[in-house]
Amino acid sequence: MPISFSRRFLAAVLIAVCAVFCSYAATPEEGLKLRKVVIDAGHGGHDPGAISKDRKLYEKNVVLDLALMLGDRIKGAYPDVKVIYTRDKDVFIPLYKRADIANKNHADLFISIHCNSVDNTKPSGFETYVMGMDHNAANMEVCKRENSVILLEDDYTARYQGFDPNDSESYIMFNLMQNAHFEQSLIFAELCQNSMKGGPVIKDRGIKQGALVVLWRSTMPSVLVEVGFISNPQDKAALASKEKRQQIAGELFNAFKKFKEQYEVSGGAGDEETPEIIPEETERPSDEPAPAPESPAPASAGQGAYFAVQVFAISKSLKSDDPAFKGAKDIRKFNAGKVFKYTAGTFKTEEEAAAAALKLSADFPGCFVVKVDNSEIRKK
Repeated sequence: MPISFSRRFLAAVLIAVCAVFCSYAATPEEGLKLRKVVIDAGHGGHDPGAISKDRKLYEKNVVLDLALMLGDRIKGAYPDVKVIYTRDKDVFIPLYKRADIANKNHADLFISIHCNSVDNTKPSGFETYVMGMDHNAANMEVCKRENSVILLEDDYTARYQGFDPNDSESYIMFNLMQNAHFEQSLIFAELCQNSMKGGPVIKDRGIKQGALVVLWRSTMPSVLVEVGFISNPQDKAALASKEKRQQIAGELFNAFKKFKEQYEVSGGAGDEETPEIIPEETERPSDEPAPAPESPAPASAGQGAYFAVQVFAISKSLKSDDPAFKGAKDIRKFNAGKVFKYTAGTFKTEEEAAAAALKLSADFPGCFVVKVDNSEIRKK
């Protein structure tokens, strides 16, 4: 009997809630250390990933080499950090097992390494994905391509709650922005992008959001790095060179090194200013100024303590009439670095807020009650 979409969606919500709970339960109160990192070399075995036009370069081989190089650099510099590979040879590993490896080992960071490819040979550059919804067509195509690996698995509809990587409707289940590690993932993504600037792959394509299965199922800060386009001649030449791959691995190591330092100083890297996700270049001409958004009412100082329902947190400042709010009333915006958290309603008691959250959960799965005190939002 096929699983209904509503049941699939509920399953996705429950998984996300469990992930958040586990992340809080596993975090020590003091002396936080980045002790375990999982490095995921994409594809493998009978799944070659992207293939160059001359069929001489396979994504699965490039990313495995990069993963092993990166792991060696980390082990050499930090003997106390355990490096775990989802694969260390040319074998096929299902997407769900890749995330499960990280979850079962209680990893502190998950890095998935991939190469990009399109039919056009012109696009080039490196980009880093974090978990989230973005309706940009180019981003969606990347997600569909990376997620399509599950079609090679047996009984994938049961393992992934009926998710179909080729069905746009299925991607609604990924609209769960209250990820406990969203901000840390963004911070590491920016460190990756900054470290790779000036490297053998030239163009910086920025940080993107994507509904990627391998990130959705992980319960720690997680990114997917597309190190270059196999379909682009210049990028391909860099990716085919052992020396250039060493350089790319070194750049990723530098990002890891900086993230580890921030993570251990700030207790999870959450105190750092969160980077903004860079939009696609095609969204607006470079010489056209961005319109000033009409935003929801910000929280005012001195308003006193009250309860509200946090509906989502994203990197964009939204207009008051944005469809994302789905008609919810009394929307307020809270600035947390460059992430904006949005709440609905103002309630005197937690019970009133909980009742409102129950109603709002139909439109905002994963919404939760928060306490606002002195213009600061606190999760209950």
